[in-house]
Amino acid sequence: MVARFRSWHRDRQAMDGYTLVEFAIASIIFLTLTLGGIDLGRAVYLNHQLHSAVRDAAREAKVGTANGYGFSNGTIHHRVLVAKNLIDGDEFTRLGLGSTTSSYSCTGSCTTGDSLTVNGSLPFSLVLQDFLGIPTLTLSASATVTLE
Repeated sequence: MVARFRSWHRDRQAMDGYTLVEFAIASIIFLTLTLGGIDLGRAVYLNHQLHSAVRDAAREAKVGTANGYGFSNGTIHHRVLVAKNLIDGDEFTRLGLGSTTSSYSCTGSCTTGDSLTVNGSLPFSLVLQDFLGIPTLTLSASATVTLE
C-alpha cells in the first residue's frame, strides 16, 4: 500500500508540469481571441463613426449650398471631426477620428443640381497587430448628395 501511495505521489508531481504547459497554451489562445474580439468591436465602432461623420459633412455641405453660405474643404473636414447637436447647436469631438483624412469632389462646379461626394479614410491599428503580423488597416467611407 505504501508503494502505491509513492507511485501516485510521483505521478501527481509529474502532472503539475503538464498543467502548466496546458495553461500556457490555453491562455495564449484565450487572450488572442479576447483581444481579437475587442479589436473587432473597435473596428465596427470606428467604421460606424466614420460613416456617420461623412454623412453629416455631406448633409451640411448640401444645406449650406441651399442656404447660400457654401462650403469648403476646411468646413467639410471640421464636420467630419466634430459632430453638432442639431437641437442646441453644441459641438463635440467625435471619439477615435482624430487622424481621419477627408476630401470632396463634385460632378460639375459644385452648384445646384451637381452631385457632391464626401470621402473619409481612417488608419486603424489592431492591438495584436505586431503579434499577428497584420499591416495597418484603412477604414473608408463616402457619401453622395445632390446639391440644392
